Amino acid sequence: MNMVFEPVGRIFKPGAWMANRIFAAIGLFIFTVCGIATGKLNLHWPTGNPPLDMRDSFYSLLQPTASNEIQSGNFGCVRSKGAQFHEGIDLKSFSRDARGESTDPVRSILPGKVVYAHGQSNKSTLGSYVVIEHSDGEMTFLSLYAHLRSIERGIVRGSRVASGQKIATMGRSASYTIPRHRAHLHFEISLLLTDRFQSWYDWKEFPDANLHGIYNGINLKGIDPVAFFEELHWGNGRGLRSVLEKQATAFSIAVGTRQVPDFLRRYPALLNGSIPKRGLAGWKIDFTWYGVPKKWTPLVFNGSLTTNGKVALQSYDSRLISSNRCKKLVRVRNGKPTIGPELESILQLLFGFR
Repeated sequence: MNMVFEPVGRIFKPGAWMANRIFAAIGLFIFTVCGIATGKLNLHWPTGNPPLDMRDSFYSLLQPTASNEIQSGNFGCVRSKGAQFHEGIDLKSFSRDARGESTDPVRSILPGKVVYAHGQSNKSTLGSYVVIEHSDGEMTFLSLYAHLRSIERGIVRGSRVASGQKIATMGRSASYTIPRHRAHLHFEISLLLTDRFQSWYDWKEFPDANLHGIYNGINLKGIDPVAFFEELHWGNGRGLRSVLEKQATAFSIAVGTRQVPDFLRRYPALLNGSIPKRGLAGWKIDFTWYGVPKKWTPLVFNGSLTTNGKVALQSYDSRLISSNRCKKLVRVRNGKPTIGPELESILQLLFGFR
C-alpha cells in the first residue's frame, strides 16, 4: 500500500544527587510508599539512587557521554549539539567492585510481566536488556532497562515481577565499547508500534538479522521519562494517558485508510471518540514532538472518494518543530512543511504502508 503525501490542508471531515545514603533512602521511601498513600501507581525508581525532584536532583544522576555535557544523558535532542536524539535517560553508577565495574542494582519501576530478556551483550546497541510490560488500569506500556552487566536468574519471558524487585545489575554492555567509568543504566518508557514489525524489517532489507522480534528498539516508541515521573509521581496523573494528554501536540496528520491498526487495538485509551461501524475513512492523529501518536480521532466518509494511503499534514507547531531539529518527522523549508523520513517509517509500521 503506497503513501501519497499532501500539503497542509484539511481533506477529511473530523468525525543534586542526595549527599549521602540517608537522603537516597528518603528518596526511595518517597517513591515506594508515597504512591500507595495517595492512591497513585506504586512507582519505584529504576536504580538505588532516586531523585528528590526531576530538576537539579535528577540531573545529578545522569551519566553524560564523552562530551561530559550533563544533558547528553537526558531524553531528547541532547547529543551532537542537538542533532542526535536520545530515546531514554542514562543513570550513572554509584557502586563498584574492586575492578571498577558497576554493581548497582536495577529494579522494576512497577509490577509487571517480563516480555523480553536479551542476555547477549554484543548483539545490540542496547547490549543486554530487559523489557517489562505494565498496566496502570487503563493502558499497558513498556519499561526498558539496557546496558546491563547481568540479568537476575528467573527474569525470563513470562515471569512476573514486583515493583522495586531487582531484575539486573547495571553495566556497560553494548555492540560498541562503553568505558568502565561510564557504566550506566539506559532506561526507557515505550509503546509498541506494531506486531507486524518483522514484515517491515524484511521489506526494508536491513543488512543484519532481527534478533529481537517485536522488541527491537526500532519498534519501541519512547515516551519522555521526565514527564512520566513528574506527572505520575509528583503530579496528579493516575496513568500514562494523562502523561500523553499533557504533552503538547507538535503536529497533526490525516491518514486515509479503512483499517484499525493493531497499535490502536493495543492502546484503545488513545482513541478520541468511537470508531464508526460503517464509513470509516481514516484517522486524524496528533503527535508529540518526539513522534508518539498520542491521540486518534476517527474520520468519517463525507461523500467524496478517499484515497487509501493518502497522508495530509493538517497542522504543526513551528516552535516545537524548529527547537527539536534532530527529529525528522516534519521538515519546514522556506516556510513549507513536508512529512519527513522518520514519520514516513512510523506510518509504514503503524499501517503496513509500502
